[in-house]
Amino acid sequence: MKWEDGIAYARDVALGNIDVCKDVQLACQRFLNQLENKEWKWEFKPEYVDHVLRFVGQVRHVKGSMAGKPMVLIPFQILLMCAIYGFRDKKDPNKRMVQDVILFIPRKASKSTLISIISLYELLFGEAGSEVYCTAVNREQASIVFDTAKGIVEAMPPQMAAQYQSYRHEIKKATDSQSKFMALSRDSKKTGDGKNPSVSIIDEAAQITERNSIEVIHSGMVSRTNPLRIYITTASFTKETLFFENMQYLKAMLGGQAEDNPRWFGLLYGLDEGDDWKDPKIWAKVNPMHGISINTEAIEQRVKEAQSKPSALNDLLCKTFNVYVSANSAWIDTRHWEEASNLPEIQPEATFIAFDLAATRDLNAVCTLHRYDEDKFHTSFKFFLPEDSLSFIPTHYKPIFLQAVSRGSLKLTEGNVADYVEIEDYIKKQCEAYNAKEIGFDAWNAASLVSKLYEHGMPVKKIGQGMAVLNNPSKHVEKLILSKAISHDHDPFVLWQLGNCEVYEDVNGNKKVRKNSADPSAKVDGIIAMIMAFHCALDNPVVNSSYGFRSF
Repeated sequence: MKWEDGIAYARDVALGNIDVCKDVQLACQRFLNQLENKEWKWEFKPEYVDHVLRFVGQVRHVKGSMAGKPMVLIPFQILLMCAIYGFRDKKDPNKRMVQDVILFIPRKASKSTLISIISLYELLFGEAGSEVYCTAVNREQASIVFDTAKGIVEAMPPQMAAQYQSYRHEIKKATDSQSKFMALSRDSKKTGDGKNPSVSIIDEAAQITERNSIEVIHSGMVSRTNPLRIYITTASFTKETLFFENMQYLKAMLGGQAEDNPRWFGLLYGLDEGDDWKDPKIWAKVNPMHGISINTEAIEQRVKEAQSKPSALNDLLCKTFNVYVSANSAWIDTRHWEEASNLPEIQPEATFIAFDLAATRDLNAVCTLHRYDEDKFHTSFKFFLPEDSLSFIPTHYKPIFLQAVSRGSLKLTEGNVADYVEIEDYIKKQCEAYNAKEIGFDAWNAASLVSKLYEHGMPVKKIGQGMAVLNNPSKHVEKLILSKAISHDHDPFVLWQLGNCEVYEDVNGNKKVRKNSADPSAKVDGIIAMIMAFHCALDNPVVNSSYGFRSF
């Protein structure tokens, strides 16, 4: 292992010799730019990286077929060590440049082993009284890193192992009683309060929704000369986390949308827009451990299963290809929606409208459903949001809202509460233009609007939101989407909402579509309105013009 291997990896990535996603390519180019910058306060000192690598050379694998064999870092891991330990203050080389690190990488990338090595190194060679803490979403996850570290110590050469004191719940430096390495978690009630961490490792950070468990630790690091915070994780099913905010901040720096902060470094592995997850050629792009700790045949099997099973697809995308998905149990693979047929060039046989009203400050949706035949439909959508509510949309979702505004599918109304007059006018115009047979609505929060529509002679219809009512239309919509029988306007805002849907199924096989429970900021209002519109359509079967019979 040589520090030059890390530099070579960065250069090969930047030159396109190694296929990675755009974010990793940008990170490597940023690293090389920093390396070549002679005019700022930092400089790269390879001797510090060499020291780390010599330590790693004394570590042995503790699990699997490699157990007992010397640890050898691969180039991307060496690059990580170069970034963390190589850049130093010109005036005081004891001060590191990098303090915040993100390694965003799919499962089976030897994350726990890498974290354990860094933890043990910092315990031994960090500042006096080093306190190293590993935080995770639960005790079991936090213990993985700690138990791995204990195993590494036990497998070290005796002279090296003697420098540590290993206990049931902590590891200490033998010559420093104030030092410690511990695992923390919320469910163990050990959250980091009152501690003075020098190193904070957040394992599977994308799953930790409770911000305080991370912030408490970080707040205790202010007195440390070289605080080190490492987020190491695979994607999850929610973006409502401190980690996601930090990752977006790093992405903005890499893309030039935010001022560069040299204290941050990260490698964000994943798919690029347009990548086909079914293509074996891109699998190594996603995970630099592909072919090392990643079994290609296992991925092939999972890919085959995911092509016909939406719930398996979401897990595959999230954990194997490191893509954020919106629900643990996805309702429908969105590619079926994207591949829908074009709008028929004939007049619709019937038109139905449905609307889903949210709280007075939230998103409201109207769906217009045109039926051409029993299995041929077209949907269009209109959304309404109080203008002031846009400021409450999470940063990571704001672009999709602004895109919808520019497309005209989302109307921002004045003020901080829903403009029901605007919604009423739109529904009336749609109803009159297409002679809608029924206008379905959820009774919640809709009394005033419904009464006005009724006064104007509009065919309003209350639709309950229970499983008994929505089971049939939900299954019907699912069947039609899978058969690509619903054409639409290819609005990314609607596609996003479809991806936010999860399905609840009871013991009798009844289904109800709902919002992903893990992501409270996700929206599904348009999809719910569409299901209600199909409820109206099912209650008004097609009349066969040839025979005069209704088709059910």
